[in-house]
Amino acid sequence: MGIKVSIIMSVYNGENFLNESIQSILNQVFKDFEFIIINDCSTDSSLNIIKKYAKKDKRVIIIENKKNLGLTKSLNKGLELAKGKYIARQDADDVASPRRLEKQYNFLEKNEDVFLVGSGAINIDEKGNVLNTRKAIADPNKIALELPKNNCIYHSSIMYRNNGQYLYREKFPYSQDYDLYLRILSDGEQIASLEEPLIKYRINSGAISWTKRAQQMMFAEKARDFYFQRLRYGKDEYDNFDPNEILNIDVEKSTNEAILEAEIKASFRINNFKKTRELCKKYFKYHGYLNKALLYYLLSFFNKSFINLVRRVIFS
Repeated sequence: MGIKVSIIMSVYNGENFLNESIQSILNQVFKDFEFIIINDCSTDSSLNIIKKYAKKDKRVIIIENKKNLGLTKSLNKGLELAKGKYIARQDADDVASPRRLEKQYNFLEKNEDVFLVGSGAINIDEKGNVLNTRKAIADPNKIALELPKNNCIYHSSIMYRNNGQYLYREKFPYSQDYDLYLRILSDGEQIASLEEPLIKYRINSGAISWTKRAQQMMFAEKARDFYFQRLRYGKDEYDNFDPNEILNIDVEKSTNEAILEAEIKASFRINNFKKTRELCKKYFKYHGYLNKALLYYLLSFFNKSFINLVRRVIFS
């Protein structure tokens, strides 16, 4: 019998939350896995932390990048080595519930028509405080309708069949997961989720998903464009795509409505309220006051306790 699950984690300067994240995998009720951790040239103590666990547990496999490759290429290095029947993802600042692997493995074993399964999540802040809980869309048909409009799958929650067919596309430094899901969907595969939260997803001010919010949004839009191209023509224009068209945009100077909205939301979510107000004023100047930016602007003056309450009720 081969390895049942390969967990893939890429780490770059993740020392603040890395112990908790690794431990949450090693503490799984489900034991038959390999844990491939790629150290992407961290300059903090991340590598020492990973080595500490590798000495204690033979399931931990370390890949050391000689230079910083970024998340997409690092994950692909892990995928190329993965021996498991299934692939699972884990981010270095997130936490897996003790039965996450067990429940997802059993689900895929019982539902052979499903290619990938995600889960709900508990959103936490940098101190581990609960912000809100999100149930996942479970039904594959509903996911197939929602996914082309919105990425409704937590990257750190996924487990899928290791058929060797899917690597992340390396022109996507951000939203590489969204592009992957849409490729799986356009290939006719089913994606499902378990409603219950099987991970704690950390809203981390240093994470790419918040520091590069505008770029992530634009790469997500490109992933959607490619999805609809495949549906219409049977192929997309990825080979002709130049990611520098997005990467070279000066976000700080941009007055684009969508970019400003993305930056406002990101600043608000990581509690940088001064920047939130600055961005809102810029938004008002070019796009008027009667919009959601006004709500973010007003909320930025309240204390964090009240804002966290609002987040639980209103914001995703």
